[in-house]
Amino acid sequence: MARSDTLRSDIARAQARKAALTSDVAKAEKDAASSREAARKKRDQAQRSKSASTVRSALSGAEREDKKVVAAEGKVAKARKDLAAVDKSIATKMTSLRSAEESERRSAESKQKQTDSRRRQDERAHAREISRLSSPVAEIRYVEVRPPQPEILRVLYLTANPEATEQTITAPDGSEQRYGTWLRVDQEVRQVRQALRRSKYRDLVQVEHAPAATVNDLLDGLNDYRPHIVHFSGHAGPDGLLMENEAGDENGTEVNFALVARVLGATDDPPRLLVMNACESLAGADDVLRTVPAVIGMSDSIDDTSAIVFASAFYSAIASAQSLSTALDQAQVRMLAAALDGSDLPELRTRDDIDPKTLVLVTTPQ
Repeated sequence: MARSDTLRSDIARAQARKAALTSDVAKAEKDAASSREAARKKRDQAQRSKSASTVRSALSGAEREDKKVVAAEGKVAKARKDLAAVDKSIATKMTSLRSAEESERRSAESKQKQTDSRRRQDERAHAREISRLSSPVAEIRYVEVRPPQPEILRVLYLTANPEATEQTITAPDGSEQRYGTWLRVDQEVRQVRQALRRSKYRDLVQVEHAPAATVNDLLDGLNDYRPHIVHFSGHAGPDGLLMENEAGDENGTEVNFALVARVLGATDDPPRLLVMNACESLAGADDVLRTVPAVIGMSDSIDDTSAIVFASAFYSAIASAQSLSTALDQAQVRMLAAALDGSDLPELRTRDDIDPKTLVLVTTPQ
């Protein structure tokens, strides 16, 4: 049962209780008035009577009616106190109900957006596949995987968060909630570096961090570092990655996956692996695999904490000379062990000639 339904049931019961208490107040006030009038008549009778026994009997009856008045007024006071408590409870629950209805409305809208996004993603993936099959592929370089060379594994770590904005919304009950699209990408890089320092072959992995990355930063990184792995952490969607633009404004630039593939192939020494630690980035795997032999992406939205744990665990395994498949397994296990949602979101896609269970990216000393 939804929270709002529970609150409506509670309010209905409280209103029924209020109606019963209102009836009790009316009955007790009527009884008090009746007993008060009976006591007055008894005293009038005692004043008019000449008989001593009649006077005593009338006064005794008046005292009994007075006690009834006191008892009835006590019931009135108690019922009114209970009424005040019920009114307060109804007001509190009404405020909670408005907040719950708003929360459920936002949740329903979010679920509908996710459903619409998945539908659009499927439609766009189908359209991309039709386009791929009907267009020449010579413009994108097909990279062959060479055996690992005895050199340091170079990782170009791109982070971008152009929509780092937030807003505060005040609920009807006065509580405040912050909403935004900021990402803890710097913390992710920090955790990855710490994980590498604890790894067995830490000296065989080198991370070059490019913050607030643009497409030009990616090209420069390919030229300057000749990375074996390109890692992107930030926002993404079914169509592409959201990177910073050269103007540096907060809107950023969406780089479609076909262009990402071309950029990664526009070098004499393309990377062997692309990791996209961003929501719904798995949608670009087919495009990128035309250039890069292996791709890791997220099949749906992933939260900050899960993304950080995934990245640090993945590179810890890579720097321990584990295979690509095992490194991904270890990252997912770390997420499960930390009781985080989304351990099933990171997925690996490779070309048919690649076996991720035997592909080790770190060459250990002989």
